Amino acid sequence: MKLCGQISIEFPAADYFSAAEHRRRLEDILDFIRSSYPEATLAVRERRQRKALELRPAAPRAPSGALNSYPQASSPQD
Repeated sequence: MKLCGQISIEFPAADYFSAAEHRRRLEDILDFIRSSYPEATLAVRERRQRKALELRPAAPRAPSGALNSYPQASSPQD
């Protein structure tokens, strides 16, 4: 059986220099982890905030248990 463990760390980075410093720190931690788990890897990605969605009220529904009412179709004899 093969398992995958994941550690997630979020950090603010004002610019690329700050991001590089954080990455260096994480690589130091990764070196320690690799002493026990040699195949450990590091991935650093930008995480963007989600845009707020515009929510609209739902359309009115028929009362529960009621059937939809449809107009009567006229017969061809009319």
